[in-house]
Amino acid sequence: MSADVSARTVRQAEGLDPVRALQRVLYRSAKQNRTRRFHALFDKVTRSDVMWQAWVDVAANRGAPGVDGVTIAELADGGVETVRAFLDGIVDQLRAGTYRPSPLRRVQIPKPGKPDEFRPLGIPTVADRVVMTATKIVLEPVFEADFSPVSFGFRPKRSAHQALEAVRQAANQGRLWVLDADIKACFDNIDHEALMGQVERRIVDRQMLKLLRSWLRVGVFEGGVVSEVEVGTPQGSPISPLLANIALHVLDEAWECDGRRMGVLVRYADDRAPRTQGEIDVEGRNRRAVLCQRWRWALRDRPAGGGPKPPQAASVKSRGGERCGNGVPLSASGVSREGERKRTIR
Repeated sequence: MSADVSARTVRQAEGLDPVRALQRVLYRSAKQNRTRRFHALFDKVTRSDVMWQAWVDVAANRGAPGVDGVTIAELADGGVETVRAFLDGIVDQLRAGTYRPSPLRRVQIPKPGKPDEFRPLGIPTVADRVVMTATKIVLEPVFEADFSPVSFGFRPKRSAHQALEAVRQAANQGRLWVLDADIKACFDNIDHEALMGQVERRIVDRQMLKLLRSWLRVGVFEGGVVSEVEVGTPQGSPISPLLANIALHVLDEAWECDGRRMGVLVRYADDRAPRTQGEIDVEGRNRRAVLCQRWRWALRDRPAGGGPKPPQAASVKSRGGERCGNGVPLSASGVSREGERKRTIR
């Protein structure tokens, strides 16, 4: 039975719209068979209902134009027929194999609370954003079936508030020390081959894999010059958060196998906060997490660092290797204990 036939059955039984029914079937298929590899997904991306939902999502997010200067407002102002023609043209290119993504328009935005630091964003064209979003609609349920409950960032029905609640529950259980770390420039340094190796654990559809690779390799337009990209998933594209979570899922798997006895992991995208019951040997625990071979392989020697740090201390951002963490340990009720400790990761 095909996914379309199954989705029709689910839609009728559960009263879902066609796109949601398709996602439900893909999720259940992946969940029921953890080793299944999907080989017929590209045709789902080009479905008219999937493309229309992708357009709705892109239009809702608004966003700046790409290198072609085409805006969402221009397309929307033309009415439904204009949008339909725009989507049909994209589908024709995809089915004919002539679709090629445009270079990303590079912009620099200031980091919140850090006026002298900037975050590079790569802005795809509206057409590319629609195709990326349609692809995410199809792929996300497959990988959601594998993702760990310790991961909260950029996932459906999950939020930063839920991550904070997980941290609070760990504190109430007596885990008063936190090793707070994030991966420096995570999106910019994910290795393409390592990432695609993780994608291919589930996806064997050649057209789908080719599509993903084309987005990873597309150049960046800045200052009148197009620069090639050899690593990273550009911040600003709809597909990048999903790809980053696929890469970082290796960390969650490694923690499930080797790290659970060290504490409770809470991950929000590339930020992680393992909680432990005491400060003893936190340095050793951090080294073991950083040196996990599977995570290092996935991120190609972009380890996260950090230090033993109580719940209310400032975040630690590290290049890996050596870093200090400072703060005052708190009780589960949030009351400060006397004393301040400082340790260095070596």
